[in-house]
Parts: sequence; C-alpha cells; structure tokens
Amino acid sequence: MSKWNYGDAYLKYPLSQAPYIFNNGSIVQVHDIFNPLPEFMKKADLIFVDPPWNRGNINTFYMKAEKEERIDNFSDFYIRLFKCIRKIKAKTCYIEIGKEFLADFIIEAKKIYKYVTFYNSSYYHSKDKICYVIRGSRKFKKPKLDYMDEEDIIEWVCTNEDYDIIGDLCMGRGLVGLNAYKNGKKFVGTELNHKRLSVLIERIEKYKEGQGNVK
Repeated sequence: MSKWNYGDAYLKYPLSQAPYIFNNGSIVQVHDIFNPLPEFMKKADLIFVDPPWNRGNINTFYMKAEKEERIDNFSDFYIRLFKCIRKIKAKTCYIEIGKEFLADFIIEAKKIYKYVTFYNSSYYHSKDKICYVIRGSRKFKKPKLDYMDEEDIIEWVCTNEDYDIIGDLCMGRGLVGLNAYKNGKKFVGTELNHKRLSVLIERIEKYKEGQGNVK
C-alpha cells in the first residue's frame, strides 16, 4: 500500500481516532461517514464537500484507506451524506459531484435548501475532466462560478462567502481547510483516510512557516 502514502505526511503528523485541534481552533477527525456525526461538525455555517461520485469511487477510497468495508449500493452513501448535511444545518452548502448522480444530488439538496443551482466545472485544471458543483442556500444568490476549476471554486468560496466556520465531510488532503486557514477562518472536517488527512496538517504547518504558496 506504499503507493497510497501521500508523501508520508502521516509519519510526521500521525493521527489517532481522536479529534485533532489546530492552533486557530479548527478541528478535524479521522471518521467514517456512516458512524455518528461528530458534534463539532455542527458548528459549521458553510459546507463544501467533494464526496465520492459513485460506488466504484467510494470503494476505491475504502481500499486506499486499508479498510475492509465496501458499499453495494451508492444510494446508501449519498442518503447518509445528506442526512449529515441536514444535521449540520449550514446556511449554504456546496457539493462537488460527477454527471452520473448529479440529478440525484440536486433532488436531495432541494429537500434541504430553498435555492439550489449548479455549475459546470473541471478538476485537475483540465477542461477534459468534467465535474459539477451544486450550491444550496437559504437565501437566493448565484455567484458567477461556471467553468471555473473546482480548486478555484474552493478558493473563491473560502475567500468570498459569508461564514464563521466551513465544514467538509470528506476532507481528503484538506484543500478546503487550507484555503479557510489562509483566509483567517476556522474549519471543521472529517476524513476516512488518516494518511490523507495528515497532508492537511503538513500543508498548514508549511504555510505557517512561510514556505511560499502551499497548494
């Protein structure tokens, strides 16, 4: 499994199952979304989440995290995801998703938020890699985000949205957390894979040390 060590950040910044608290009060935790939602996640008033996009995707994440669990029905996952979003009660929520389940995610978002729209996007800064970003909110607002790369959308959200704490239920290597930190904002998040989450700690430590533009 060494190819999935993500630069070995976990060796320098190992994580247990306990919450990890940053110097600005932000909190993250290694966590499976099917387990009870940590209470600190309910502090978020804004959400940006890039969840697995289909069953194969989520099972690959379990494999990379060296977990035995596998998902037979992707709807079980996204129903649980939206249940967590509902519990958090953030005033605005962004969800990144592929085309296959875009319509399903929009339907679920409309059960929570009055105003729902979506944007055409890309990932890895490649116009050939297509994805979509759904925005749900209590108040009408439609930022001009169409055809921006998802990394640029995350940066825009963390810089321009009105929020105190941003939450991410699938933090990965922590792009949401890093951009929030750069903007002097708190974040809360959960992630299945401790090795991926350790990358966020490393990124923030490098940013604090002033080692240039950390991506």
